[in-house]
Amino acid sequence: MKFQRCSIPPAILFLAASLLFIVLFSMLAPVLFPIDLGQTNLLNRLLPPSFMPGGQPQFLLGTDHLGRDFAIRLVYATRNTLLISFSGMLIASLIGTTLGVIGGLYRGWADTMVMFLIDARLSVPFIVIAIVCSSIFGSDKVMMVLIIGFAGWASFARLIRGQIIQLREANFIECSRAIGASRLRILFEHILRNISSPLIVHATMRLSSFILLESTLSFLGLGILPPDASLGVMVSAGRDYMISAWWLTMIPSAVIVVIVLQVSLIGDWLRDRLDPKLRNNT
Repeated sequence: MKFQRCSIPPAILFLAASLLFIVLFSMLAPVLFPIDLGQTNLLNRLLPPSFMPGGQPQFLLGTDHLGRDFAIRLVYATRNTLLISFSGMLIASLIGTTLGVIGGLYRGWADTMVMFLIDARLSVPFIVIAIVCSSIFGSDKVMMVLIIGFAGWASFARLIRGQIIQLREANFIECSRAIGASRLRILFEHILRNISSPLIVHATMRLSSFILLESTLSFLGLGILPPDASLGVMVSAGRDYMISAWWLTMIPSAVIVVIVLQVSLIGDWLRDRLDPKLRNNT
């Protein structure tokens, strides 16, 4: 018996391994670096990274305008950005999948209501929703997760609804319906199994946009607020020191670019591997 070898390109393996390292290292920040993010030391403010002239060995990436270790804050910021973005993606996928299943499986008035909700959500600019929610409920991690989840569910709902409408007319669905299978059984045994691949691909590709969304909101002051840290907060705090301390802005910006690029490239590869239409054309 021959086993099919898993042909994963070395570049994708490198991207996945490096992304996994970033995720695990940032998640362990409270264990590896148990510090108070609000503690300041103005005697050490704006020190350059250790590899630059004037840098000190104990501060690998220098210090910020309040004398705080920039490298440690960067790890915490990456942790918060990833946690908020991933949690928001889970909420968006859960809401969108549920509504997409309802609209695609039951059709009729249920489908009309789902499409109305999708159109209503897309008709309101997201930045308006973020400003209103931040003004009323405040800015914290839980609110950021809920805002991001509310921002992204519409694309999941449209995708799942379209997939289910196509599957409803498939021969195996008709056969299951003919032998008396209930809608609930058809949903769990056939439909959810067949929509799992496009759902995973879409969630992976949307995660990169959610990371950018969280960073943008934090940069504008609508997300996490100091002394807590996120990548957007660090970019915003360092923009006043672009000339004298460029690393305060450029390093967290580079981290955002690297993470988004890793997630996007892995998502593109998953789409090519899991989409049957693209796979048949190769």
